[in-house]
Amino acid sequence: MSKKIAFSLDDDDDDALAQRIAETAKQQGIPSLTPAPVPSNSPAGARRPIKIEVSDALFEALTVAAAQQRVTKRYLILSALKQAGFPVEEIDFREDGRRLRGSRKQ
Repeated sequence: MSKKIAFSLDDDDDDALAQRIAETAKQQGIPSLTPAPVPSNSPAGARRPIKIEVSDALFEALTVAAAQQRVTKRYLILSALKQAGFPVEEIDFREDGRRLRGSRKQ
């Protein structure tokens, strides 16, 4: 039988909790579900994802606007954030290359 270890899951943020999980896994010699950070080769520096949930109406409106303007929803959102005064740099608008795979490559 294995020894059960009690962990405190207080009000840590996700990054701190992930770090504690990774450290515990390393100490005990077990695989961690937290992937090792990959160094960014991006000229804009390290990137962090943001995931949001929106209403169906907003999602559809973004989809239609993006299609009409022939841009991505990501581009629309970053443009709106820049107009609102947030520090969005031109390099933040660059595509990551996933859309250029397959027959769409130039």
